[in-house]
Amino acid sequence: MSPRPPRVHVLGLGSIGSFAAHSLAEIPSPLTPSVTLLLHRSSLVGQYIKNGSKITLQTRDGELVEHSNFDLEFLQDTKWHGVSPISEPGNVALTVREDIIDHLVVSVKGAQTVAALQPLKHRLDASSHILFLQNGSGMMEEVSEKIFPDPQTRPNYITGVISHGVTLNSPFNITHTGFAATSLGPVPRSNSTPSDSDREAASSYLLEALPLVPRFNATAYSFLDALQMQLEKLSVNAFCNPLCALNDAKNEFLFTIPEMRKALLTEISTVIQALPELQGLEGVSSRFALEKLETTVNAILTKTAETTCSMVVDLRQGRKTEITFINGYWCRRGREVGIPTPLNDGLVRQVLERQGDSELAKEYL
Repeated sequence: MSPRPPRVHVLGLGSIGSFAAHSLAEIPSPLTPSVTLLLHRSSLVGQYIKNGSKITLQTRDGELVEHSNFDLEFLQDTKWHGVSPISEPGNVALTVREDIIDHLVVSVKGAQTVAALQPLKHRLDASSHILFLQNGSGMMEEVSEKIFPDPQTRPNYITGVISHGVTLNSPFNITHTGFAATSLGPVPRSNSTPSDSDREAASSYLLEALPLVPRFNATAYSFLDALQMQLEKLSVNAFCNPLCALNDAKNEFLFTIPEMRKALLTEISTVIQALPELQGLEGVSSRFALEKLETTVNAILTKTAETTCSMVVDLRQGRKTEITFINGYWCRRGREVGIPTPLNDGLVRQVLERQGDSELAKEYL
């Protein structure tokens, strides 16, 4: 009797979440999972059906790649309801789902992470695995503090850093605009016992299966290696996102403010090299030296000069940004290691005020 295929739930069906779900469908047999899309509003069920009950991806070459057979659940009255994806809108058979989730991919915006996971709290335990595939950093720490404060019952975490360019054309319809890489790393459990270690080693399904998808181009690293890749991406985003957003500009604008680039990256470089988790690691000083960070930023800006970053779009459309999980991360870590971060504090404060969060902005004075 063949073992039951693993099931992976996906929370957050924007561009990256839809790309992740589409990639999960491309994991080859015998590791092909069953995939459930978790929808935070029932209207998305109708939009999924309207899209042909599938996720469609257009490649850079114009090819259309479609995957269907996803299961759906939507949230209503604090309960998750399973629904047949082949049902007609307004005529669906609902089943309340309370089963434990084994593997969860989280791709909601950073500021929404805690609120999005709260209704799933009772379906996640120490046997569960959560892959945080998001922009920014600090979400895992907030989830541990506010949802899973007990390390013994906390799910296993996997950190994910994704550099692919993906555009959401409409719900469940994406374009893969830029092929890049995805880096994955298991987060060590606090106060691990032998049974915890055994469970973690035996349940690395996402770390094993996602690298088998060529389009996703994922590699599993150690946590500290993945963390350094995340810090590099966060350094770039901390310069690009708020300054373009505050000036309502494309990335090319950033070439006009070299002094700001140098000053901000100096602040970030100083914080990184003081982080306790990186002390004693070979190559950290050179990897995160100011000159190296400037070279990294310039290389990315040259490729993306005509790009409008997501924070620009968020401010234009009156949405909350991810500023507290981008520049705000450097502010928090700076305070932890006793390094002032006035430039990052100022950028966070300005963006928060611009998006209407004046009270929250006072925390960065």
